[in-house]
Amino acid sequence: MIKFLSSLRLFFAVTLALGAVLIYQTLFNRGAPVYGTPWFAALGVLAAANIAACALGRARTASARFLLLHTGLVVIILGAFLTRFYRFEAELPLRAGETTDTAYAGTAAYKLPFSVTLEDFSLEYYAEPLGRITVETDGSREVFDAKEGTVIEVPGLAPIKVLRAVRDFGLTAGNKVIEKSPYWHNPAVQLELKSGGKTRKLWFFSNFPAMHAQTLPFGVFYAVEQAEIKNFTSAVALKTAAGRELKAKISVNRPFKVDGYTLYQTSYDPAEAGYSLLTATLDRGAWVVYAGFAMLLMGVLLWLRK
Repeated sequence: MIKFLSSLRLFFAVTLALGAVLIYQTLFNRGAPVYGTPWFAALGVLAAANIAACALGRARTASARFLLLHTGLVVIILGAFLTRFYRFEAELPLRAGETTDTAYAGTAAYKLPFSVTLEDFSLEYYAEPLGRITVETDGSREVFDAKEGTVIEVPGLAPIKVLRAVRDFGLTAGNKVIEKSPYWHNPAVQLELKSGGKTRKLWFFSNFPAMHAQTLPFGVFYAVEQAEIKNFTSAVALKTAAGRELKAKISVNRPFKVDGYTLYQTSYDPAEAGYSLLTATLDRGAWVVYAGFAMLLMGVLLWLRK
């Protein structure tokens, strides 16, 4: 068994399999990550067993650098398993102006050793979104900018006037139209147009393009271009159990660490501009991975001194 586990053929087979899996995950996989699957874990166990068996087979005669390199690789793999199975991860929902120290994993609630207050939440677009109005008749299809005050003239139709454009349509209790946020969550435009001999004021929504399709003899559609979100950021204030007060801006690619925990920007709610969802994690096995890298580095340094 030791001879089989320590063979180079097994090493190359496992290495090629892991390489293929990593390429697939990075370039092609659009579903759930493969890293949590049992078969990927089995590949990791086999790789660790192969490296350990190789080191054990030469333990009496091998140099210190050889043992350090192989032991470091095994410890890194074991640390990855510890991180996977003993990692704490829970969702931390935040609302503007509110303070919380409770995170949730499924139906379980966990009290964190610090509190978090969401002071501000912001979205960043790749480019400034643009509203476009499309008017379709039997003989034409024309597109216009949705700027307030614009008068749209199409042959065969009465002029259409853009009365109002909002990025995030909302209604008060008194049915007054308001802009709920400065972000393009529910864009809408109000037009004044003539249909059936009557002048009408109608709202057209980008999210509901067919809203008036059955009531007008011509087609009017509202759409928003360049509304791709580049990043979203939560500006938070934290207070630790020791009384420290911290400020941080947490975005998709910029997590924040506090008291051993790492806070990641996970999501937001387009229907609620002042809502942000963070993920709180605690990697209990991270120190094992660091120890493995330290052994690996020492082995490399000894190898270079040869």
